[in-house]
Amino acid sequence: MTRPVIALAMLCGVAAWGQDSASISQKAGAGDGSLHFGRQPGFSSVIAGAPYSAEMVAENVQTLADGTHITRTMEPIKVYRDSYGRTRQERHSQGADLRVAADKRASGQPLFIEITDPVAHIRYILDPQTKVAHRQKLAEVVHPLTAKRGRAPGSERAPHKGNGIKAETEKLEPQIIEGVLAEGTRRTFTWPEGSVGNDRTMTSVTETWRSPELQVRLLIKTSDPRLGEHTDRLINLNRSEPDPSLFVPPPDYTVVDEKGEFTVKWR
Repeated sequence: MTRPVIALAMLCGVAAWGQDSASISQKAGAGDGSLHFGRQPGFSSVIAGAPYSAEMVAENVQTLADGTHITRTMEPIKVYRDSYGRTRQERHSQGADLRVAADKRASGQPLFIEITDPVAHIRYILDPQTKVAHRQKLAEVVHPLTAKRGRAPGSERAPHKGNGIKAETEKLEPQIIEGVLAEGTRRTFTWPEGSVGNDRTMTSVTETWRSPELQVRLLIKTSDPRLGEHTDRLINLNRSEPDPSLFVPPPDYTVVDEKGEFTVKWR
């Protein structure tokens, strides 16, 4: 896996786990400096009465056979949620194009902004470069814990339990993370010798810490001998009500209704 691909995977992962109420459907362009958005995104149930703002960060540390450590850290994603359950995400880097990400950091301008309004059933993708607000209607509400198909946003993907792979789940003692009570679980997967071509037993461990009050994941830590140590974390948590203007397009933006897929160019 090349470095840009790893960085993109980290970005998509952190976008999903931190805000259970948001739905992200974008995919990277084929090196053309763009983001492609799908048609009529869905969203999970409304989480009202639990406002906050924070930053989502992701870091991956890979250790090579000679002991060399390779650390990759994604640019933080700013996240907001108001008392109505509306959410906002500001991204300053994409990962698949490191030069564009550096340019955006230098200018202080977000690459793009996503506003999800589950009350009005609308999502906006704001392009600060062109001052265009791409507006889409949201699909009907599907609660991630009761959906018959698919995974809850932010849930870690479990390996296929064939070839004798063992999985164990245990609850951890609650702890305080970023000033709020967090409930934790630890999932351990064990691959016996020869199950995937391995000449010895392999084990991966994932800890997930979630705030029942805010209904967001605060911390996910994964240790996997194939991929290294990966951490997704919510930092700088603020429980106050965000500014209402953050959840609507600015008055100087042009609103464009999108009925199908659309593309946002980086430059």
